[in-house]
Amino acid sequence: MANDEHLHKVFSYFYKDGNGYTESHELQDALMEDGADDCTNIVNDILHEVDTHKDGRISYEEFVAMMRTGTDWRKASRHYSRGRFNSLNVKLMKDGSLNLGNE
Repeated sequence: MANDEHLHKVFSYFYKDGNGYTESHELQDALMEDGADDCTNIVNDILHEVDTHKDGRISYEEFVAMMRTGTDWRKASRHYSRGRFNSLNVKLMKDGSLNLGNE
């Protein structure tokens, strides 16, 4: 997680409209793509943990702080399992959004 390029790739997976923030609907869409049914509580829990500016969205800086300080999104909600996050990581690597190999 020390590589800024990898962090940008992961963060860009979540923000689809290109405004530089991950907003609640984008986070919910990403989680639902992974098979979760109702993500409202999960999204609220994640925003509560990660959104330090309390503006209802996650900036790249907030995302990086979360990744580098060890804040764990799995702990943000007990409704979301470790398996689903692992599945999302695999999906990111398979579709090329995240490439952790030597480039």
